[in-house]
Amino acid sequence: MSLTIRYPSFNCLFYDLVKYSFRCRFFYHSALRWFPTFGLRTIDAVIITHSHADAIGGLDDLRDWTNNVQPSIPIYVAKRDFEVMKKTHYYLVDTSVIIPGAAVSELQFNIIQEESFIVHGLKFTPLPVWHGRGYRSLGFRFGNVCYISDVSEIPEETYTLLEDCDLLIMDALRPDRSSSTHFGLPKALEEVKKIRPRRTLFTGMMHLMDHEAVNEDLAKLMDSDGLDIQLSYDGLTVPVKL
Repeated sequence: MSLTIRYPSFNCLFYDLVKYSFRCRFFYHSALRWFPTFGLRTIDAVIITHSHADAIGGLDDLRDWTNNVQPSIPIYVAKRDFEVMKKTHYYLVDTSVIIPGAAVSELQFNIIQEESFIVHGLKFTPLPVWHGRGYRSLGFRFGNVCYISDVSEIPEETYTLLEDCDLLIMDALRPDRSSSTHFGLPKALEEVKKIRPRRTLFTGMMHLMDHEAVNEDLAKLMDSDGLDIQLSYDGLTVPVKL
């Protein structure tokens, strides 16, 4: 449930560092599967959405990446999530605790606020959402693409940041109902009708979601509601103008 942006000057990853792919549960395996397919040789930036274990558990794989593929990787992360990383991945944050002779990561942590920031010339705007009661997660907007990977409620103030969206990539976990931390398909559709993006791709679906059957039903919404909505899939590429 992650997104790779290929921009003229860099490659950027939005990370659920564990849930990088449906079939490949860890970043390492997904990199082996998809990076050669798309000719990816560098990771120029990583943007963290939130600090749940299934979102940052694969951070350790970037340690080997900086030891074998490229010298360093900048990580962009909210302060609250960085505080979690200082506990769960303390050896990546403070490399002084590493046993002499062991592989040391070269990750450059950059603290972001809930305001726009620039990475390699591309503007990113955080989209604050709730991912369960009282738990803040971030989606991000770049150009007219809006990415919200984990959401149970969209605050009213975030809707203005979603206006004039060409492509919305959004969480839709179950086919029947929402959970306490994720939109289900009915709620996700309700939100799409409110946001009115030009195109929508749902992501993060669980095994109960019958991909072909649901996509057939979603295709009918173009005629009935003027909505272009489909489920995403592993390896999907979408050309966009930024």
